[in-house]
Amino acid sequence: MDGGLLSPGLSGLRRTVRLTSAFTWLAGVAFAVQLVFAGAGPAHLPLAALALVVLAAWLRPGRDPWAVAAVEGVVILGATLVMPTPQPVIAFLFAVTVRRALRVGAERFPVRALPALVGYLAGLTWWLVDQPAAVTGPQVAANLMPLAGLVVESLALHEAVRATRLVERANRTLEAVVRASPVGLVLLDEEGRPALRNERARELLDWTGDPGDRVPCPHGPDLSRCTAGCRTAGEAVEVEVPRPGGITGVLAVHAVPIERRTLVTAQDVSKRRRFEEVLRARAERDELTGLAGRAHFLHLVDQALLAGEAVGLLVIDLDGFKEVNDADGHEAGDWYLVSAAERINRAAGPVAEAARLGGDEFAVLAPGHDVRDSARLATRVLSELARPLAGLGHDTAIRASVGIAVSRPGIGTADLLRDADTAMYAAKREGGARIRLFRPEMGEQVLARQRDKADLRTAVDEGQLVLHYQPIVDLATSEAAGAEALVRWQRPGHGLLAPGAFIGLAEETGLIVPLGAKVLAGACEQAMRWREQGRGLGVTVNVSTRQLSAPVFLPSLDRVLKTTGLPPTQLTIEVTESVWADEAAMRGLMEVRETGVRVALDDFGTGYSSLSYLQRYPFDVVKIDKSFTGNLDDTGRTAGVVRCIIDLAEVLGAHTVAEGIETEAQADWLRRAGCAYAQGYLFGRPDTPENWDSHPIAVS
Repeated sequence: MDGGLLSPGLSGLRRTVRLTSAFTWLAGVAFAVQLVFAGAGPAHLPLAALALVVLAAWLRPGRDPWAVAAVEGVVILGATLVMPTPQPVIAFLFAVTVRRALRVGAERFPVRALPALVGYLAGLTWWLVDQPAAVTGPQVAANLMPLAGLVVESLALHEAVRATRLVERANRTLEAVVRASPVGLVLLDEEGRPALRNERARELLDWTGDPGDRVPCPHGPDLSRCTAGCRTAGEAVEVEVPRPGGITGVLAVHAVPIERRTLVTAQDVSKRRRFEEVLRARAERDELTGLAGRAHFLHLVDQALLAGEAVGLLVIDLDGFKEVNDADGHEAGDWYLVSAAERINRAAGPVAEAARLGGDEFAVLAPGHDVRDSARLATRVLSELARPLAGLGHDTAIRASVGIAVSRPGIGTADLLRDADTAMYAAKREGGARIRLFRPEMGEQVLARQRDKADLRTAVDEGQLVLHYQPIVDLATSEAAGAEALVRWQRPGHGLLAPGAFIGLAEETGLIVPLGAKVLAGACEQAMRWREQGRGLGVTVNVSTRQLSAPVFLPSLDRVLKTTGLPPTQLTIEVTESVWADEAAMRGLMEVRETGVRVALDDFGTGYSSLSYLQRYPFDVVKIDKSFTGNLDDTGRTAGVVRCIIDLAEVLGAHTVAEGIETEAQADWLRRAGCAYAQGYLFGRPDTPENWDSHPIAVS
C-alpha cells in the first residue's frame, strides 16, 4: 500500500520519546552521583545503590512491577532526608513520572507514579518540620511549585501520548480496511498524484503501481486528466473494459472530493450488470412464451401513440383454456399457451408486436393499422390459431375471442387497451371464436355492468336479497314434503329480479360465495321456524360449483347448522352436473354428504350425465329437468327417457323429483311411473313464507 494515513505528529512523538528517555537516564545517573557525594549520614550510600537498582529496572521498559514503584518511592523519600535541599530530588521525580507517562500503559499511570509522588511529599514535609527555623515562604514555594507543574505537565503529556497512540491504532485499522477492501481506492492529491492506493485499485485499473506513475482510468493513462467524469464528483461512471479471455467487464469509477484531495473508487460491477440485463430481459419478455411482457408491451404502445399515426390494438383471449388446464394438467396448459403464442406471433409478422398480457390473454400492437388493416390482422390470427393442433393426445384447434380497438386523437394507452379489452369480452359473451371491433356503446355496456356489480355487492351487504320458497310435493299423498329456496333481488328502481338476472354476475365477481352463504343461512332459519310451528318441511338450497370449491363452505355450513339447530337430514344441497368437472367441488360435495346433509342432482340428463359418475358419487335426490317433463304429452320417446331416469334413480337408491309440473295430467303420469316428488306451478309458485297458507297447494 503506497502512502500512509499516519499523522505527521507521530514522528515528532517518537523524537520526544527518545529525548525524554535520554533525559531520564541522565537525571537518574546524576541523582545517584549526588547521593554519593552530596548526601549526608549513613543512609546515603544504600540509597544510591537503590537508585542504581531502579536504573537497572528501567532497562526492561516492558515490565513495571509494583516493587520497582515502591523502591522509587523509598529512594525519593530517603533522598529528600539526606540531601541538603529537596530540589535535586525533583529531577529524579520528573524522570520517574515522565518515563511512565511515555512508556507504560494507561492502567499503570498515574497509579504507579503515586509511590514516588507520595515519597517526595512525605520527605518534604519531614524536612520542613525538622528545620522550621530555616524554612521560609520562598523556599516552600520553590519546592512545591515545581511539583505542581510536574503533576500537571505529566498528566497532559500522558493524555497527549495516549490520544496520539489511539490515532495511530485507528489509522492502522483504517489502513488494514483499505488494503482488504474489495473496492479499488485511490487518493489523489491536489496535483493528481496518488497519495494512497490499495492493491485492488492497481488490479482493476490495470496499473503498474510504480512510484511516480500516474493513475490510469478506463478512458486513458491519466485519471487526473480524464474528461469522461472519472475525476468529477457525481454519479459513478460505468465503462466496459476488456478482461482476460476475451470477456468484457464493467468497471464503475466514482470520484468523491475530500478537502483538497479526491478519493476515487473503482468497482467491478460486471455481475450486477449481467443480473440487471437478465432482469430487464425478464421484464421485457414473457418467460414462458418469449413474447413481449405486459410492462414492455404497454411501453411500446406508449411510443406508438406518440408517433401520431393510427395504431391498431388486438386483445386475444383463448376460449376454453381452463378446461384444457383442468383436464390435461398445467404442463399441457403451458404447452398450449406456447403453441398459441407461436401462432399469434407468426400471424403478427414483422410489422406488429405480439405480447402475452398474462394468463391466457395475448395482445398484438399494429402501428399504422387502421380499422380495415386491424380486422385483416385479427382474421389472420384466428385462422392461424384454428389450424389443427396435435399434442394433447388428440387433434384440436385453438379457439379465441379477439377484440379490436384503433386509436383516435387524444387517446392514451390505458384507454386504448380498455377499449380492446371491452370488445374482446363482447366477443366472448357472444360465444367466442369471433372478432369484435370496439364501438362506443360497448363502453356504455361495460359501465352499466360495473354499476350492476357495485349494486349487487351492496345488495349482498345491505340485505336486498329476498328468499322465496316453492313447494316440493309428495305425489303419493299430494302434500308438501319440503320447499326449494329461490333467491330474488329486490333492486331499488328495478323491482324484484329473478336469479337469471344476477346469478351469472355473482359467479363472475365471486360474490356468489357470500350471496350463497346468506341464502343458506336464511333457508335454514326458515326451516327451523316451520319446525317450531309443527310443520316438518325440509328445505332445498341451490349451491354453485364455485361455492363448493371454496375452502370456507364446509365450515360455514357447519356453523349455520349449529347456530340454527336444524338437523342435517332436513337440509338438501342441490347441485348441477357441472360439479363433476371440478375436482375441488366434488371433494367438497362428498364432505358435505358425510355430515348427514342430503345431496340432490339438478337438471339430470342435460349436461355431463354419466352412469360411472352416478355410481361413484351417489346422490340422495335426482331431479328430472322440466325439458323432459314438459314434453310428456307429446312423444313416447320423452316418456321412455323419464321412465329410465326414475328406474335408474331407484336402482341407485335415490328419490326423484320432477320439475316444471304445470298440469294434472303430467302429475298423474309421473305418479303412475313411480316418481316420488314433484314441483311446479301446478302445486305453487315461488313465494315468501308469509304468503304460504297453512297447507300449500295440493293435488287431489
